[in-house]
Amino acid sequence: MTLTVNTRPLENRQLAMTIEVAEERIDQEMRKAARKIAGQVRIPGFRKGRVPFHILLQFVGREAIIGEFVDELGQQVYKEAIEQEGLEPYFVGSLDDVDIEEQVRFHMTVPLSPEVKLGEYRSLRVEEEEIEADEEAVQERILAILEQNSDYVEVDRPSQYGDLMTIDVRGVVLDDAGNETDTVVFDEEDWDVTPDEENPMEPAGLDAALQGLSTGEEKSFELAWPEDSPSMYAGSTVRFGVKVHKIQSYEAPPEMTDEIAQNVGPDFETASDLLESIREDVLEQAEQRAEGEFTQKVLEGLVEMSEIDYPPVAVELEIDRAVRNNDMYVRQMGLQGLEQFLELTNQTIEEYRESLRENAEISLRNELALGEFAQIESLKVSDEEFEAHIGAVAGPLPEDADEETATARADMLEMMRGENSRPMIDSEILKGKSINMLLSIARGEDVPQAAAEEAAGDEEAETDGSDDSEQAALAVEARESASEDAENEEAA
Repeated sequence: MTLTVNTRPLENRQLAMTIEVAEERIDQEMRKAARKIAGQVRIPGFRKGRVPFHILLQFVGREAIIGEFVDELGQQVYKEAIEQEGLEPYFVGSLDDVDIEEQVRFHMTVPLSPEVKLGEYRSLRVEEEEIEADEEAVQERILAILEQNSDYVEVDRPSQYGDLMTIDVRGVVLDDAGNETDTVVFDEEDWDVTPDEENPMEPAGLDAALQGLSTGEEKSFELAWPEDSPSMYAGSTVRFGVKVHKIQSYEAPPEMTDEIAQNVGPDFETASDLLESIREDVLEQAEQRAEGEFTQKVLEGLVEMSEIDYPPVAVELEIDRAVRNNDMYVRQMGLQGLEQFLELTNQTIEEYRESLRENAEISLRNELALGEFAQIESLKVSDEEFEAHIGAVAGPLPEDADEETATARADMLEMMRGENSRPMIDSEILKGKSINMLLSIARGEDVPQAAAEEAAGDEEAETDGSDDSEQAALAVEARESASEDAENEEAA
């Protein structure tokens, strides 16, 4: 039975759709539902399952009968309406309301595929900053290596926090009159101790009392444990006697030496070799960061000059993907999934999803712009590029690999070639090609014209006598033809 379908465009690539179901079909569905209900209710004067339709309708009401099948019918008529109207939704539509008072009407919102109109991206230019090795970062790396080679060095100065002190210490509990008792708390000779201001020893004040002492100096002082201390000496006052034998400070070497460089790794014979390697590494990291920042600026420029429209559900799907990826990540970190992470960070899933929204929208716009860019530029993934990519992912096969290792690698490659994996891998490769080409354009490099543009140019040359509108039509036709050829090749 033909449906009566009315559609109305909405903003953000959505379509309001009202589906009116013929009364004849509703009547058929109601009678099927009534037979089911009749076997479940008891109506005086009738046996279960033997209630005439008009009696059941009076007893339970039209709304209750329709309620038995309206959800399933909604799914059916939605699919039929989509096919009838020749629509290709981006995702499943949402049911907004159902009218059942007179005629049954389903009110739905259908998300349509995103629409992208790129700007004049071949005029896009983004300035790059000159990259140099950050000398401060180099010195931080050098200092870290020197600190790893630090050692205690005897010093001729008063003691400080963090020093390693070698001392004799004796501590005796005092009675109420201040006389020493037989209870000895400490009695150590040549005791190595490092006073710590942030993590002091007991009783409180002992670390502080060891400050400012010199080698050979002796000191006597009294300290008390608090009354509420868990120590067995709670409330006791103790007289300490200390004699300092040696004070050592943990000091880094004053400069990089060949010996320290050789200890870092076998590739370094001299301090100069290590310093050069550090600078190269710091420069490489700076270049990688700069390349990432440059790429982001170029993508921002492409998006800003373009018109990109998409349904709200597209952002939700992007957030869904981020949630799945983050769930796998936290599991790799040792947590029991995202749920445990949210408990630890005191977040609800709704709050967490909202925190991902801004980045999800940026990612979505970038992906849509790059996808349109690849289509306009007729970019494709060749079999050679695909094989090179999966070969790099799998890694080279070691020369001494056994049969089991070789088989495992072959199985991995075969899995990536499968129909479930290849489209995702092709998409990843295509994205990389698109970004590389876009970066070349932004740098002002010579980038060949797209196949579609070249075809359009040829057509324009052949129709030199035609007017501007005819030339524009031919250019569009050539572009669409190239796009269809690319789609057919991908489908094949």
